[in-house]
Amino acid sequence: MQLVLCQLLLTLGLGLVMALFASAMAGKSALVGGLIAVLPSYYLAKRMLSRREELSASDSLRNNYVGSVIKIVYTVALFVLVIFSLEINFLILISTYFAVVLTNWFGLVFMDLSEAAK
Repeated sequence: MQLVLCQLLLTLGLGLVMALFASAMAGKSALVGGLIAVLPSYYLAKRMLSRREELSASDSLRNNYVGSVIKIVYTVALFVLVIFSLEINFLILISTYFAVVLTNWFGLVFMDLSEAAK
């Protein structure tokens, strides 16, 4: 959940910076692009953390795969919904989306996500 919080803070920061230094539409586009990355990540994190009962290795792996597929479908659905229903700047939206998704990769490198860190 630390990683999702970092993504949310980055999203809010980028949305605020774009709104202040570019335009309201740019800020909205950045905010929406970041949220398209954050919401599915939150879903997957919540799903993985809520599974506390002992599962076999194959059931655990299957649950991770199903959760990942749902996350991808959720992301695509959000993109389709936003593109067809909101007036946004697509370049800013997609750039912010990728910037927030990159947080996952950097988080895996720089954050201690082990059970011992909790």
